Amino acid sequence: MYHVEETIGVRYMEAGTIIRKSKEYIEKHIDEVLTVAKIAGTVGYSEYHFSRIFRQETGVSVMEYVKSEKLRRASGDIRNGAKIVDTAVKYGWESHNGFTKAFKKEFGYCPALLRAMVMSMKQLGGKNMNEGMTGRPEEHAEKQMLFEKLKERVLTLNPQEDVGKLEQMYLYACQIYQGMKRYSGDEYITHPLHTALLLADMEAEPETILAGLFCDALKKTEATMKELRKYLPEKTADLIEAKAAEEADMETDLLEQVTLLRLAERLHNMKTIEWIDEEQRKKRAAETMEIFLPLAEKTGNHEIAEELKTLAEENL
Repeated sequence: MYHVEETIGVRYMEAGTIIRKSKEYIEKHIDEVLTVAKIAGTVGYSEYHFSRIFRQETGVSVMEYVKSEKLRRASGDIRNGAKIVDTAVKYGWESHNGFTKAFKKEFGYCPALLRAMVMSMKQLGGKNMNEGMTGRPEEHAEKQMLFEKLKERVLTLNPQEDVGKLEQMYLYACQIYQGMKRYSGDEYITHPLHTALLLADMEAEPETILAGLFCDALKKTEATMKELRKYLPEKTADLIEAKAAEEADMETDLLEQVTLLRLAERLHNMKTIEWIDEEQRKKRAAETMEIFLPLAEKTGNHEIAEELKTLAEENL
């Protein structure tokens, strides 16, 4: 009996060593193409036996673990200011869309929201944020310069994007906001353009970036939802309508994109903080914290969660 227990103890000790060494190898080579055969070979086991031991010890398959670790590392890179599209390629995804789906399945929200979190913290004064992540155009730049920057960003995200359609939407937005001015004296269209640029920086979906051009159409102009639906893509129109309705009970994907739209608009407003009174500044800072603090805590981003709490104390 003693001999059997001792044998089992040795077996489990050996299994623990195998798992530790394989995880160390995965960690070291996480940005490379990893296969079960390659990982099993490093610990001297066949694919079959290694896969069996790995699942018994960890509760997941080898490649499930690898995928999860790649996404965890990708999350860290995005937190540090890396672009989503570059991160996706680095960790082996063939498309931005495929990476976004995998990221959302793993963490429960899209990577654009994480990038938005980083940008928001930087705007609020976060000490650990990458200072060079967006290359923002000058705040009081003319509308045409801002639009040229927007075209450039959109084409970087998707070289097949229909620029002609984007130009039509821009001209329509100019028409809607014609004659309106910001408190700063800038043409009002510059605010929607900055909002769209921020959405492009967040690497939001094309329809969401386009919605940025019409972020205040229902609130600040005489445009109606019926009129907007005649000219805008259906998904873009849905986003604008949902944002204006301010309903909490909406489909998850739509809520996510509406959240990005609101955050981008708020980020630009925070950049022009000299035109905002103290009460509005505190309100916007509080709303931003309310969105991101639960996300940071839910996904185990404890460093970001702690910094958000510090920023809340400084801004509220």
